[in-house]
Amino acid sequence: MTPPIRVYLIDDHHVVRQAVVEMLGAESDVAVVGQSGDVRGALDAIVRERPDIAIVDLRLPGMNGLAAIKEIRAQAPDVGIIVFTMYDSPAYVHESINLGARGYVLKSASKSDLLRAVRAVFNDGTYFPTEITKPLLSRLVQQSSAGDETSVLTPRELQVLEFLAEGRSSKEIANFLAISEATVKGHLKNLYDKLGASDRAHAVAIALRQRIID
Repeated sequence: MTPPIRVYLIDDHHVVRQAVVEMLGAESDVAVVGQSGDVRGALDAIVRERPDIAIVDLRLPGMNGLAAIKEIRAQAPDVGIIVFTMYDSPAYVHESINLGARGYVLKSASKSDLLRAVRAVFNDGTYFPTEITKPLLSRLVQQSSAGDETSVLTPRELQVLEFLAEGRSSKEIANFLAISEATVKGHLKNLYDKLGASDRAHAVAIALRQRIID
């Protein structure tokens, strides 16, 4: 039998922790191995337990969530970090990704969204939904269109990226540009190859880490 995904939860609201623990605990492939209302109480446990995933709120007493991401990455770099917060500010998303978070889920999201994030990050992926990636992709498009020297994308790839920033599907992009869906997928492949990305969210994370986006 495959071992469950081991999750540690850091959130200063007891009711939120209780709800998340119950929700994740109901899944056969997930196990919550610990929880804490503050970072300092969590760090020793995370280093000791080495969970697969740490779910971290941004607003925490004492040390905030951004500082927590930095500390967890320094002390337990193999632990995948998912931010779970009410803040959808691009600045918070930018800094979280830059510090090493591999997922970002709003507290207004559904149960399935959080579970998708846990499973994606556990499988060495990332999880940044459209409402999170859209403003960041828009900034990437604007900077690249302005002729930033870090740009490696063609004008057509920039067009495709701009539509991605709007959350458009490959079929919708094809209709807007009057090209085939296969051609759109070809542009996406080239775009991802140039950035070394596997998908839209990964492209954003790489762009941020390489400081293509300031």
